Parts: sequence; C-alpha cells; structure tokens
Amino acid sequence: MTLAVVIGTGSAIASSFTKNHREETQYYWNGTAYVEAGIEGYDYECQFDHFGTCTYYYDAASGTYKSSKGGKIVWIR
Repeated sequence: MTLAVVIGTGSAIASSFTKNHREETQYYWNGTAYVEAGIEGYDYECQFDHFGTCTYYYDAASGTYKSSKGGKIVWIR
C-alpha cells in the first residue's frame, strides 16, 4: 500500500513538470518557413490526416520546430 502511494505521488509530481505544447504558440509549415498559425477554432482547424502534421511548436532547448498536432491544417478565415 505504501509503495502504491509513493509511486502515485511521484507520478503526479513528474507529470506536473510536463509542458502541454498545445498551449504554446502554434506554427504551420507554408512550404518555405514556419509561420504563426493563429487561434485554433477561430483561424484554423486541424482535419484528420493519417501522415500529416497540422501544427508545430518551437522548442527553445533544441532550437527546432517540433510536431504538436497531427492532421492537416484547414483555414476557417
């Protein structure tokens, strides 16, 4: 029982340090560069696409853009 409590507490603390990349500024690849996507549900939606990437986020630690949401970006406005 004690072990379960210790493991549960450790997991809760570790997950609190994990960033939600969807809360960061989202970018899309326009074929030449990464451009700010705007607000999801207002400017764009992510449509299902098996192999595509809808949006990316900028990872400052590595200096690269990384996949944030899978799919295909569809512009609303």
